Amino acid sequence: MIPQTDAPDTQDSLSHLQALKEEHRQLDVQITALDAKPWLSPDDQIEMARLKKLKLRKKDEIFTICTSLGLEP
Repeated sequence: MIPQTDAPDTQDSLSHLQALKEEHRQLDVQITALDAKPWLSPDDQIEMARLKKLKLRKKDEIFTICTSLGLEP
């Protein structure tokens, strides 16, 4: 559970954290959909790599925000 505080910076960070987590979940859905295909075209392979890199970037951002707020990722 994410603690609620009155500090505007903390509230902004928590809102941003929630948005990042949702984006991370959506990327996972897209990756799973591509992964379900029997084969990937060259364009699909490029898209898969792009999505995985973006998902990892979101995970890093989530970790950074959680660390700065003293939360567990």
